[in-house]
This record gives sequence, C-alpha cells and structure tokens, in this order.
Amino acid sequence: MGSGSKSKKKEIIDMGNYTAKDEETKALLWCINNNIKITPTAVSSKEWYLDIIINGRTNRSPVTYEKIEIWKQLYKFYLYYYNKHHKVEVVIEDIKKPIVEKQIKEKPKPPQQQELF
Repeated sequence: MGSGSKSKKKEIIDMGNYTAKDEETKALLWCINNNIKITPTAVSSKEWYLDIIINGRTNRSPVTYEKIEIWKQLYKFYLYYYNKHHKVEVVIEDIKKPIVEKQIKEKPKPPQQQELF
C-alpha cells in the first residue's frame, strides 16, 4: 500500500543567469548594510514581482518581470537606492557598457541673514 498521496510533477523554475557588474555588487552590498533589501517573489514559474524592503516596510513592484529581466531590474533598484542615499550618481548609459560613477556636487547653502538689532 502506498501513502495515499499522488505524486505531483514539480515544475522547474528557471530565473535565468545574470552576472552582476562590480558597481551593481557594490550597490547591493551598500543597500543590504543599510537595511534595504530587494527580493523576487514568484507569481508563476515564469513571472516574478520584486519586493523592496526598507527598514521592515515592504513595497511591491507594480509589474512582473520574466526570466533574466528580473535580475537586471533587481540591480537597477539597488543602483537607484545606492545613488539616492549615497550621494553618488550611477550612470547607466547602456546595459552592454560599463557603469560610470560620478560624485554629485551638493548645492551651496544660501548665506544666513544676521540680525541687526
């Protein structure tokens, strides 16, 4: 006698392969160290949302991504948050070209007025 349960075929999930560039890895590590995490969440075996978790609060991407695109978008989000909070502009001109990093100049503060009396 068997266990009574029928075996189910397991669907193979293939998210594709993607090798992160040095700047993408740098952004990922900075974000994780600063409590910003981005994780794929499966909708099906072929589509995923990205959950962005910042200080325990979760936001979900409005669209789903397919194989390989999920990884590219994940790193774009990491680069976005790295750029936003690290005061470094990460320029993505073309996916095939290397990423360029430029230091952002802060705007000068206006002089404070002194009271005369």
